[in-house]
Parts: sequence; C-alpha cells; structure tokens
Amino acid sequence: MAAATLPARAASLWAPEPDAREASSAQSSYPPLDGDSRVDVTVIGAGITGLSTAVMLKRAGLSVAVLEGRHIGAAATGHTSAKISLLQGTRASTLARSLGEDAVRDHVAAHRAGMGWLLERAADVDCGLERATAVTYSTSAKDGSGARAVRAEAEALRAAGLPVELGTDVGLPFPVTEAVGLGEQAQFDPVPYLHSLATEVHGGGSSVHEGTRVRAASWFGPTEVRTDTGRVRSTWVVVATGIPILDRSLHFARMEPSRSYSLALRIGSPTPPGMYLSADSPTRSIRTARHGDDRLLLVGGNGHRVGTSSPMLSHERDLLDWAEEHWPVEAVTHRWSAQDYQSEDGLPFIGPTPQAPRALVAFGFAKWGMSGGSAAAIALTDHVLGRTTPWLGRMRADRLPRSSRALTTLAQANAQVARHLATGWARPHLPAAHDPAEGEGRVETTVRGKVARCRVGGVLHERSAVCPHLGGIVEWNDAETSWDCPLHASRFAPDGGVLEGPATRGLGTPPGLGSVVRPRA
Repeated sequence: MAAATLPARAASLWAPEPDAREASSAQSSYPPLDGDSRVDVTVIGAGITGLSTAVMLKRAGLSVAVLEGRHIGAAATGHTSAKISLLQGTRASTLARSLGEDAVRDHVAAHRAGMGWLLERAADVDCGLERATAVTYSTSAKDGSGARAVRAEAEALRAAGLPVELGTDVGLPFPVTEAVGLGEQAQFDPVPYLHSLATEVHGGGSSVHEGTRVRAASWFGPTEVRTDTGRVRSTWVVVATGIPILDRSLHFARMEPSRSYSLALRIGSPTPPGMYLSADSPTRSIRTARHGDDRLLLVGGNGHRVGTSSPMLSHERDLLDWAEEHWPVEAVTHRWSAQDYQSEDGLPFIGPTPQAPRALVAFGFAKWGMSGGSAAAIALTDHVLGRTTPWLGRMRADRLPRSSRALTTLAQANAQVARHLATGWARPHLPAAHDPAEGEGRVETTVRGKVARCRVGGVLHERSAVCPHLGGIVEWNDAETSWDCPLHASRFAPDGGVLEGPATRGLGTPPGLGSVVRPRA
C-alpha cells in the first residue's frame, strides 16, 4: 500500500472555516457588534468556556453579550481532541506530587461538575456524543518512567474516589506494558455543541457577535469593552480567550503555551474501542469519530512550545509515520493543530483579578478544556451570583505560586521567554534572493526592520515581524500557514491579522511598504 499523504491545507475535523460550513441554522453566523450597548455581563470569547458561562448567566436572568473576534469554534474548542474525561493522562499524579492529595480531590471535583453539566446539556444536541472508556497507557518497560507514571495515576485517582482499573488488554494493536482505565467517559463533536449554546444565548436581550475583535477595555465604574464597531458597557466582564487578552495581572507570564497536532485517518481495519493517551514521550492521543459514513481514527501528539520547533509540518509527518506503523492507513482526511496553556502549578486560573475585580478570567486547562471550561463556567457564574464554589479555592486567579516546584517551573518558562526575545532580535535573518514560494514564509532583516514575508494562495504578504504584544519576533508555522510568537503564543494570519493569543492587534506594516500585498505575476 502506498504511504498516505498529508492534505495540502490544515483543517480541523470539527471546525471548518466559515466559507466551508454547511448552510444550516446550526452553523449560521452571528452579526458583528454594530454600535453601543449595555448588558449585565460581557463575555469575550465564544469557545466552550465563554458560551457555557453565557448560557448559565442568561438562565439566571442576566443579559449577556458574547464578543468573538473570529467565528464560533475558531480557536481551542474547535481544534481540541474533544475528549470528556476525569482520567487525564497523568494529570492527577502530577498534581499529587506537587500540591498534595487535597489538590487532586479539588481537581477531580471541578472536572466532575463540569463534565456533568456538559453531558446533560449535550444529551439533546446532535453532536456525536458517545460514551467510551478512557485509558492512560505506557509502552515502556515495567520499571520505566511511563509505566511507573501509569501506576501512580491509578493510585492518585483511587485516593480521589474514582474506580479506575489497571490492566494491559485495552484494545490497542501494539504491546502495552501498563495501562489504567476509567469507564463511562465520553467524546463528541464540540462545534455543533457550541452552536447550540450560542443559539440559547442569542435573543431575549442577550446577543452573540462574531467578527468582533475586542481592542481595549476600562475596568472601573461600569466596565466598558471597546471594539472597532462599538462599545459594550456592563457590570461584569468575563475574559474567556484561551489566555487572557487585556491582561493587567501578567497571567501570560505564568503560562507555558504549547501547540500539538492531530490527524484524522481512514484505516482499513477495525478502530480501537476507547480513548487513549500515552504516559510516555512523545505523547500519543488516540480516539475515533464518526464522520459521514466513516468511522475515522484520530491520532494526536508531538506537542512543543508555540513558535518553536520548526518546520512544524515535520511533527505531522512524524505522527503519520507512527500511525502507519500500527494501522493500515488509507487516507488522511483532516490535519490540524491546537493551542493549549498550562500554569506553573498545573491548575487553571479562574475568577477575578486583583487589578480588576469586575473582570473575571478562566484559562490554563492544560489540554482538558471540555470539562475544565465547563467547570470554570460554573465557578464564574457562582461568583457573579454571589454563590460559593467549594472546589475553587486552589484555582483562584489571584493566587500566588505556592510550591518550590511551581516557582522553578515559572522561572524556567520566563527564562525561555527572555531567550526567545533576545535570539529573535539577534538572529541576522538574511534576505533571500527570491520571493517565498507558495506556503513558505520567512523573516528578513531589512532597512525597514524585521519583515515577515510569506506567500499563501498566490499572494505575497509583507508585514512587520514584531509581535505587538511584547515585541517578540514571530516564526513561520508552515503547518498552519501562520506567524507564531514564541514569547506568549500570539498567532497571526498570513496578512498579519490576529488569530489567537494575548495580542489584540495584528502585525504592523513595515515602514515605507504600505498595506499592498502582491499576487504572483
């Protein structure tokens, strides 16, 4: 059988771009904000955290405006592996080592609450919701680090009250030396679910606005959020953007941003029955999904810090090579990548910030945002309504680093930021003798400064290579045809427009260039 090839264009199985959506009411667009308005709560970001929060608040009788810079499902939620599980790789044992068993109990309680709300809400939505056993496995020797981590995970989750089981017969086509499983977990297609949430929010004094990029905000008085097309005043603002924009609490400096990859494969053999995640490195994620008449195999992994480890396409090719070692791959139907953030202690930040008590944040779910984002929505709604959330204390957004491990992780992360800032500016980035080829991008040092040049869709784009967030030099991501900043993971389209991250404005125009892009002659 000939080796499968990667699709030329990155596209998520869950979240096609707006021009590729099916014409149905469930996938309809919501209008951009037009003029000024006043509501009880402004929610920035239409992923699972933002829309779940908006639904809960509207059900409580408050008016809500959801502002989304691109379209519903454009960022993390539309590019997730979409697993809903309390068994999360080796998360529990990692937390137990650094923060203790009580932290694991709070973590499990939070995700159990979020998972319960999500599953109840999704039961009436046509979103491919399926129950499956979650498995964390190792292929290393019995005395290797991966196998030890699996056993430690089983111990930590049993201490937290979960009925996990050890055993190696888990339905994978390769030898497994240790595995822990938890039944009755779930998987789904997150985008129809997001649209069902948006449908519930929109109307009756509340609204959803796509294509509405937030540029600035005032946090005192009644808060005011400003966009290019209008302002929204409200008592509360919820910032649910993966990593907070407009961040005065420097939370971006306490995050490790990573990008990981996923492939959807048509295979010529039965698919495995569960949802899997390896304890060994490099990480391998496995699940299945129904797509039309096909049952596809989804494999993921090969994560790395955003804006580093180029060329990025090599990670997808490596993932495909691994899949072809174990399954008869007939075709790669989709390829995509996702961006995730992990805090220095492994727990998310949820709630008000010290500098702006009416601005609530929720982020840092460490790749488990389906249950984590739903749990955060419960906590944010409780805060607005004056209720207590019993498991929230360790996850408060205003907490300081609490352990030596967390302080070490934080120091290492910020040392990386300083290194990437220095090397980005120091690197010569010599100009090439020819324009970039299709799908190619590079940074060049010119008399106009650092210039990011790329060609996508036959159009040559030239923008400033300086990230407007904190001045890092962007890197070309050939897998997603985007410009990625290695400092704090802002990402930009070929034409410089903001895709995600803490930046609120796109890449600037190099001096003397103007804004013209040049098509191939």
